[in-house]
Amino acid sequence: MERLKFILKRLGYLVVMLFGVATLVFILTKMIPGDPTVANLSQRALNDPEVVAAFRAKYGLDKPVLVQYFYYIGNLLHFDLGTSIRTNNSVLSELNRCFPATFELALFAIIVAAVLGILFGIISATHRNSAGDQIVRAISVTGVSIPSFWFALIVLYFFYYKLHIMPGPGRLSNTFAEPAHVTGLFVLDSLLEGNPAKAWDAFRHLILPGFVLAAFTMGLITRTTRSNLLDVMSTDYIRTAKAKGLSRRRLIRKHALGNALIPVLTVIGLGLGNLLGGMVLVETIFNWPGVGQFAYESVLSNDYPAIIGVALLIALNYMIINTIVDILYGIIDPRVRLQ
Repeated sequence: MERLKFILKRLGYLVVMLFGVATLVFILTKMIPGDPTVANLSQRALNDPEVVAAFRAKYGLDKPVLVQYFYYIGNLLHFDLGTSIRTNNSVLSELNRCFPATFELALFAIIVAAVLGILFGIISATHRNSAGDQIVRAISVTGVSIPSFWFALIVLYFFYYKLHIMPGPGRLSNTFAEPAHVTGLFVLDSLLEGNPAKAWDAFRHLILPGFVLAAFTMGLITRTTRSNLLDVMSTDYIRTAKAKGLSRRRLIRKHALGNALIPVLTVIGLGLGNLLGGMVLVETIFNWPGVGQFAYESVLSNDYPAIIGVALLIALNYMIINTIVDILYGIIDPRVRLQ
């Protein structure tokens, strides 16, 4: 019951925060220099006043800003994000097209980052100041420090262009057609289609961009796991458990790791939120048709409805992830009360 009340309260907060984000982003987009008319019409069309007037009327740009705002909020209440000025399709359909690609890549990247980060953090904490600890710490610092676009170019050059052991940019090889759209996740949709060869090809296309995106979050998770595990291992109850003769493996697995992982969950949640926001440069380098590319192209064309739609999607992702992380706190450590 307590958990249900917490979820309902968070849903209420979510609605209020989304309204605030929509208002703030609407104001900021109107402050962006430039005119969507100039960005989207040809020079010949701009010289025709009737074409310009029709374009501005179609997208409500001829109305006062306050009127545009109330129209937009009214559409939001009906789950209508408006029409993209650049593509002339609904923003919701555009996000439905590009978000699964980002979600699939982000999910793979965060799984890699969490598994390797926690594993490296445990190794580093249990072998403190050893050669293994120094190597793991160097890897984590490198992962946090290395620019993702540079790392993407390096791995693409060596593993695809030079060694030919990994596929190139895109979500599928040219020998395969896109699977029938069910979830938008190519690996899963290919399996549902009954084509394991296509699913394997889609999975292999995830590996290079996934590891590039995982590097930064993996470094943070490694450092957080190591720091918190060392703190937990120095507490009185752990020393008492050691005195009772518990093995190191059992001590860490049964007593220390659960408490040490609570801050790690926060890092994982924030990392997933960042990845779901779309990594523009990495998606561009790997020709990945996700939210990052869509947002970048929308900004270039001053596509206000699309920009606001992407901002709301990112805000919604963070709110949902934070709620899930807070619930997991209570599951991992029953002492944590949900309020």
